[in-house]
Amino acid sequence: MDGKEEKQGVSRRGFIKGAAIGAGSLALTGFAVKETKAAPVPKKWNKEVDVVVVGAGGAGLFASIEAADGGSKTIILESEPVRLGSSPISGGIVTLCETEMQPGNRDELFTDLMASHRQDCDPELVRAYVNHAAESYKRMKEMGVQFTRVSSWSGMKKPWGHDASSAADLCNALESAAKKKKVEILLNTRGQRLVVNPSGQVVGVEAVSKGKKIYFRAKKGVVLATGGFTRNPVLAKNFGSPGAEKIFPLTGIGSRGDGLIMGWALGSDMTYMNVGVGPTAPAEKETGKTIIAFYAGAIIVNKNGKRFYRESEIYSDICWAGLKQPDILIVQVFDAKIKKALEGTPLGNLLKGAKEYQADTIKNLGAALAKAAGVNADALAETVGKYNGYVDAGSDPEFGRTNLVGTSGKLVKIETAPFYAIISVPGTTHYNGGLRINTKMQVINVFGEVIPGLYAAGEVTGGFHGAGYMSGSALGMALIYGRIAGINVAKEKRTG
Repeated sequence: MDGKEEKQGVSRRGFIKGAAIGAGSLALTGFAVKETKAAPVPKKWNKEVDVVVVGAGGAGLFASIEAADGGSKTIILESEPVRLGSSPISGGIVTLCETEMQPGNRDELFTDLMASHRQDCDPELVRAYVNHAAESYKRMKEMGVQFTRVSSWSGMKKPWGHDASSAADLCNALESAAKKKKVEILLNTRGQRLVVNPSGQVVGVEAVSKGKKIYFRAKKGVVLATGGFTRNPVLAKNFGSPGAEKIFPLTGIGSRGDGLIMGWALGSDMTYMNVGVGPTAPAEKETGKTIIAFYAGAIIVNKNGKRFYRESEIYSDICWAGLKQPDILIVQVFDAKIKKALEGTPLGNLLKGAKEYQADTIKNLGAALAKAAGVNADALAETVGKYNGYVDAGSDPEFGRTNLVGTSGKLVKIETAPFYAIISVPGTTHYNGGLRINTKMQVINVFGEVIPGLYAAGEVTGGFHGAGYMSGSALGMALIYGRIAGINVAKEKRTG
């Protein structure tokens, strides 16, 4: 394929299962086959506004705020009974640059992001992210979002992570700002088809509420912000990485791929679907809470009681390694000193409500883990002893760990009672593939053309992460891209 063909057709990483969606797959996505095509213009609209946003997570809320600021009457359709998405259950860390907390410039962050994405992504989308990072931060601060500190994560040459007081607080601030701007949020209203007029413009959304179809006219355009498909096992199996069906979803309960299907029905191109669903962060086995105690000094062991990966690496790679372990267990072992270090941090907040195993000695902790999950207690005690020796010696001959996370933090021994463990498994907080967009967040079809009136932001899009990930950039991408989409859809001149 030459350059011209690639630009006009499916992108290099674009992925479509054949020329059309198979009926068997469609029946399992949550939509009936007859509902996957575009909806015609109805005889009567139930409600008419300028902008319809589908999804009330971070991307949808920020898009609605900017659309309203641009003078557009805006409504959000949320499929769930409460305002949910993946954003409020994230770690609340946003990767940003050129702020008073982190003055590092956009070119530096661009370089770090490209490296974290393994140079395999759409660089124009990465550039759009860094160019809008500082202004997005300023806008969030104006809305009352509180950032408590900056943090450094694996893959970062500078501490780009901006820790919000909590992810829930961040989203609550956005929701409050949206309501102040008269944005209406309709719950239990699931968008299922895009409405297209005879000239091919997206002019509204067909939704379902209480079992009835209702139609929302969008005089300027529609923004898809429905999240990913990590809770749709059929899409995850079709588009996910090998073993994706075993990965625990750490995403909003509405992550069924609705926006993906809606865009797909209009011929949207899709990118990076072959790296769509992969593990990103460990999930506590019973509650599903994201747990990352190893960045404060914990070690990770498998069912055999042995370490299997360098704990300072990006947690997605740790989870990939975890998928190859017996029963895919990732057991995080730490002590009272490490737990105290986690207190008051976003990662420490995630420990609240998680099932912890606690004991006065490592031997007794091992016995509890042996009973709960068959962990080899003798091997665990030996592993902890060896690791403590490595810390004393200043050298880890097994895995080369030299820091707590990335290049930051001094290693600590696991020696202060009480001792703790959390049994976790590979989980996923997002997926990397989705609808192809340009830097204005307009959705692009398989011929490389803009689909008029259709925008997308957040997990439903593809190309930003590509083949890799940096901590804080998934939430950051949802927020920044939502803001860009809202600004641009408000500028649409047509009247539907």
